[in-house]
Amino acid sequence: MTRSSTAALLGAMALMLLETIAIVLFFCIAMPLFAGGIAFEDERAPVPSYLPYGFLVAGIVMSGVNGWAARGLWAMQSPQRASRGVPALVGAGAVQVVLIGFGLLLGAHLFTLFALAVLALLAVLVRPALAKPSV
Repeated sequence: MTRSSTAALLGAMALMLLETIAIVLFFCIAMPLFAGGIAFEDERAPVPSYLPYGFLVAGIVMSGVNGWAARGLWAMQSPQRASRGVPALVGAGAVQVVLIGFGLLLGAHLFTLFALAVLALLAVLVRPALAKPSV
């Protein structure tokens, strides 16, 4: 791996860790509580009863994909196992696109910033992962 791809790997890992913590705090804890009725009475709007569970499942899935991607990114360090990281990069990129869409639609700018930064670092990592190893 080159110096830039190693720096991108470490940066992506750090940002994915922070992003996963934010996903768990927001999707798995805060949104189910708020959608389940913890709010000021005059600010509470009626919500479907399944909405908290939807946020919980979405948070668990996104956290799991980020964990799988982090494992795949570490596998990319060796040339023999670099092909294992490509599906992880695709999965992590999909999570970032979902978070960008969520952040833009609902104004959650923290997720938009994290997702844009991680997506940019993953783009740097895609090129060495897809390059054919020299013989």
